[in-house]
Amino acid sequence: MEVKNNLEGCPICGHQTYILFSAPCDYRKPIKSELYEVYWCDVCDYGQVWERPTKEKVSSFYELDSYYTHQDSAINVGKLEEKVSFFDKLRTHVSWRIDRGEDLMPHDAMSLLQGDSLTILEIGCGSGGNLLKFIEKGFSATGVEPDPEARKASKKAGLNVFDGTAEELPKVILNSKYDVVLMSHVLEHCLDVNTAISNVKSILKTNGVFIVETPNCMSHGFKDYKAAWPWSDIPRHLNFFTNSSLNSILSKHGFNVISTKYRGFCRQFSNSWLKNEEEIWHSFKTCSADVNSKPNFKLRAWKLLLKSMFSSKTYKYDSIRLIAKNI
Repeated sequence: MEVKNNLEGCPICGHQTYILFSAPCDYRKPIKSELYEVYWCDVCDYGQVWERPTKEKVSSFYELDSYYTHQDSAINVGKLEEKVSFFDKLRTHVSWRIDRGEDLMPHDAMSLLQGDSLTILEIGCGSGGNLLKFIEKGFSATGVEPDPEARKASKKAGLNVFDGTAEELPKVILNSKYDVVLMSHVLEHCLDVNTAISNVKSILKTNGVFIVETPNCMSHGFKDYKAAWPWSDIPRHLNFFTNSSLNSILSKHGFNVISTKYRGFCRQFSNSWLKNEEEIWHSFKTCSADVNSKPNFKLRAWKLLLKSMFSSKTYKYDSIRLIAKNI
């Protein structure tokens, strides 16, 4: 069998990549079958959708009736199931009891900074939930967000938010310097990850703090389900990061990683998450005859829970967050 390679190589380290898996369509738009291939670099453990779409094509990926950046709350996956059985409650309770994930907190940055009147820029701020946390701690906050519905929600909350992306920041942002730059579940969406990180470098003060969080593609969920994992979300997610690849790209651009934190365990076993998995399966089945028979999603969740109980953070949690300093 011929192995397909991406001749342009990995954008982080330059080594050759190979196709690891594919998605037969955008599960949110299953009426149109379109193959998306993910190429993987074994050197830095990074994946990317290849070929890269155009900017115009990327914009079309977000033309949806509902997407989490439109909402007043942060990340929300799927819809709650009306009936919750005893075993559903037990599964959720067990996963909650062993969840030691660390949510994003202003202290992640404040412990590394000195002085008053600290400033933060969040790139891809959505409806502004993260920025409000920092404002409560005395930060002067600014946001950048490409989604007009999300910008409307953030401005309604009284936030100062500009139109733009990580690769194309507005001039008013590029002409400023910040103590903290935050990208939470944004880097995986970027067409050009090097330009995105380079832009962060240019607007961050010396010894400033960069906080970046992405889906954790070393997790059991990603490794077991690949394109069918809810947070693969192809084609809106164009990049697939791990601890290794995040460290590599930050080091490449002159950042010193201070700490690594993980979060997102219990939610992987909620009925809303499992309904999302089922939705993805139905969409893929509609688009491709090669999709396996329908799994028992609740039984599969129990198996994943048992495997994850004895795993390290690297494989247990669905998200990884690095806190780094600009040196």
